[in-house]
Amino acid sequence: MKKLLLLLFISALCVNAQSPWLATNTPTALRFDDISFLNQDTGWAVSSTGFIYNTKNGGTNWTVQKSTPGSYMRSIEFSNSRKGFAGALEGGGSNVFFKTTDGGATWTDISSVITGTNRGICGICCVDTNITYAVGVWSSPAYVMKTTNGGVTWTQMDMSAYASRLVDVQFKDANNGYVTGQSNIPSEGAVILKTTNGGATWTKVFTNNLAGNTLWKIQNLDNTHWYASIEKSAPGWNVFLKSKDGGNSWTSKNVSYYSANFLDYFQVVGFLDTLRGWTGGRVLWQTIDGGNSWIAVDSVSGSQHDRFQRINSNIAYLTCDKVYKLQAGWAGIKEEKLFQSQEPKLNLFPNPTKNNFTISLTVTRKTIYNLRIINTLANTIVWDEVGQKDTAGEYQFKINQKLAAGEYYVYVMTNEGQDCKKIIITD
Repeated sequence: MKKLLLLLFISALCVNAQSPWLATNTPTALRFDDISFLNQDTGWAVSSTGFIYNTKNGGTNWTVQKSTPGSYMRSIEFSNSRKGFAGALEGGGSNVFFKTTDGGATWTDISSVITGTNRGICGICCVDTNITYAVGVWSSPAYVMKTTNGGVTWTQMDMSAYASRLVDVQFKDANNGYVTGQSNIPSEGAVILKTTNGGATWTKVFTNNLAGNTLWKIQNLDNTHWYASIEKSAPGWNVFLKSKDGGNSWTSKNVSYYSANFLDYFQVVGFLDTLRGWTGGRVLWQTIDGGNSWIAVDSVSGSQHDRFQRINSNIAYLTCDKVYKLQAGWAGIKEEKLFQSQEPKLNLFPNPTKNNFTISLTVTRKTIYNLRIINTLANTIVWDEVGQKDTAGEYQFKINQKLAAGEYYVYVMTNEGQDCKKIIITD
């Protein structure tokens, strides 16, 4: 009963999270699977309806650069304002790989560079104007394409010794990079492969050992911090992956439960910095504490959030049924006013914090107070104090108790009213 009451109490503190993402003026499609922005203004997007779109003003206006009705455009990447590549899935036709040297005004079909059957390009990474890697395909087989002369010629690497299918690719320089997909050994499930010699050899740096799972997207935040998403194929926890050593080792953290009754498998992952990020599928989940806790901020019907691209610490784009842009000025941590009373007043600093922090309580008259810190993940009260203040003023409480990383609420009740603020404890 006590736990139930605490759950109800915590629920009463929470407000419905508002999505910080705003739709740009792309047409609506079943899916937009990929985007490529050179800066906050100039970018391209590909849709499942066979279109390549271009914007020059940050998504306010989009123009069609290529239309291939019946084709499923899957991936796109530009190395500069003129040179770029786009990939499609063969289910919509045999034309699956394209190149432009005039900023997308015209596209050349280079599909013949891919050999074998069931062709397609799911992920592209331009290291520079000469070196580009591309991978396919999510439905198998697994191969890596590479050019070192700007797309004039390509080599194809058979990856069947490591993976049965590949979805995404990210390189931090010409030689060091990662590809993601599903292992060649079914019981190993999702896999991340690493190369340090431009694809000459590969090693498995992560498998989740759940058959049928696929490592979907991977993000390089700053060469040290990397993130990845796993598409599940059976009930269980949806997770995201995090690396703090440049992708050499990975840890898995739970986000939401995946059930047979609610098929919300994850595909997108992306972080603005080491604290603020998103992951999910039909439901988009948001963290402001490095992935220790998550809240749902958006949901769509029939589509999936898929690709995230960070421009800088304040600007990012996201794909789903449209291309979305992060709201200007969104900072992540908000001092949420959960109770509309004139007093008391709470302030928490520093926030986020790794350990110790200070609670500032302001009252305007003599009053009794009850201060509590609530762990929203464990559903427990971790600090509780009842006292009295005899005069108006600001009073500070130093919290030196070591708290596990996560999201907490600091709650105060006085004779006059209540206030509640969120505190983030980081790793």
